Amino acid sequence: MVKVKNANLTVKMLLLLLKGILIGSIVFILLYFGGSHVLMNYYYESDYIYKAETPYVKRLQKYVTENHVAATDSEKLKKWSNKQKISYFSVSRERKILFDNFYVEANLLKPVENDMLNYTWYFLQNVKFEDGDADVYIYADYEVKIKLFFIFTITAISFGICFVVFIFGIRKEVKYIQKLSESIQQIEGGYWDADIEVRGKDELGNLAYGLDQMRKTLIKKEENEKQMKEYQSKLVLAMAHDLRTPLTSLITFLEIAIKKSTNNENQEYIQKSYQKANQIRELTDQLFDFFLIQKQEKIELDPPANVEYALGEYLSEFCAFVEAEGYQVIVKNMEWGEAKVQVYHRYIGRIMDNLVSNIKKYADKEYPIILEMKNNENMIQIDFENQKNTKKEYVKGTGIGIQNIKNMMEQMKGESEIINNENRYAIVLSFPIYIE
Repeated sequence: MVKVKNANLTVKMLLLLLKGILIGSIVFILLYFGGSHVLMNYYYESDYIYKAETPYVKRLQKYVTENHVAATDSEKLKKWSNKQKISYFSVSRERKILFDNFYVEANLLKPVENDMLNYTWYFLQNVKFEDGDADVYIYADYEVKIKLFFIFTITAISFGICFVVFIFGIRKEVKYIQKLSESIQQIEGGYWDADIEVRGKDELGNLAYGLDQMRKTLIKKEENEKQMKEYQSKLVLAMAHDLRTPLTSLITFLEIAIKKSTNNENQEYIQKSYQKANQIRELTDQLFDFFLIQKQEKIELDPPANVEYALGEYLSEFCAFVEAEGYQVIVKNMEWGEAKVQVYHRYIGRIMDNLVSNIKKYADKEYPIILEMKNNENMIQIDFENQKNTKKEYVKGTGIGIQNIKNMMEQMKGESEIINNENRYAIVLSFPIYIE
């Protein structure tokens, strides 16, 4: 098999992932800078910071009043700002800084002008200190929660876009895998002509190519096996047919020898030869039936008929043949009723012949043959049961006769079951009840 040149599927997936990451990163950057600008405008052009600052100013006013704090009392103001965990805190009067929590040294706290007031004057709020009113600006990271939520949101959006890009990129490969899976299921179901599309030169392309080659190999193998089986069937059928003529002549000569022989010792050997010749003929008949059934196309069942009409005559003949060989037959529950079945009359005759042959070889004449019919909702069951003859020389069968019965029952849409224990042997034939 010529292997398709390999284009690594892993590399394709990595490139697709990198593409998704790149697009997601670009979206993140655009959203971050654009969103940050919008948030900044919201913070400084709205009253959000002023409103967030107000609760702190009220607590400061309460602290100043209760502790008689002056606007220049840096120690007390620093202590309060640390307790409140404030990032930035300033006190000014007439646009000059009196206190700034960034600077705690005394020489840095003398009233000075500060450019910061030019940016924060809008948020200044009045507090009554011990030494007079002063303007206060308090910043306690008011926008951190919003900023974190903003970053989390744009990160999620970026990851989502990265994921969507990746998923849309592999959707084509996933659909191809699904199509290959459907083709495999069709092949598994025995449909060898399933279309396997070979697409691309990566691992999936190699897999599809391999599956297609396997499909073609299986088709060729099945055709070869079918042809060999047909040749085998023809050969065995021809051999079985050719063996019948000399066997028939041999059995005839042995029958003549038995009648004309007067020597008791010769009579014994001739009789045994006659039995063995009959066994060989029976075996050839079974082989002939086996391969003929295997070769035969689908049979056409007889029209639906009452059980008595379809099986009664064959069961009567079975009883007559068995009783003629010296066996007793006990019939149980042979109530036909109105149920109908479909059978193939030629197969029923062969099945009965096989059953009679088995009984003659293995059944004990001291015990009766039980023939019983059972009728349930879906099946008509015919049970044939006998006691094994343990005294008779046991000849192990090939199992072809039983296999023939099984094959014939299956072609008639029925079933056969063998019950074989130490002393008892039974075969159950089940015929489906015809439903109109």
